[in-house]
Amino acid sequence: MNVHLFQTSSPRLASGMILDAPLDYDDFILQFGDETEARAELVLFGGRPLLVVGGYMTMDGTVVDECRWTVSEVTVRGDRRMLRLGQPLE
Repeated sequence: MNVHLFQTSSPRLASGMILDAPLDYDDFILQFGDETEARAELVLFGGRPLLVVGGYMTMDGTVVDECRWTVSEVTVRGDRRMLRLGQPLE
């Protein structure tokens, strides 16, 4: 089984962050800078992209609950897409 990854150098997501994601998959593993991982899924909500990230625990033991992030921009480069995160939804 191939593992398809989003990758970020930070241990947490933040508004304005750009994520490098595979173009052909909407369901993948988000790998954080501290080497922890969470499942992520890119979905359409009301016609707009939304990133749903499952809960996870950082390497320092902080528990991060599931969160839904708006996506303010999507740019395609070859077989990758860059997602700029907007605001998290509560």
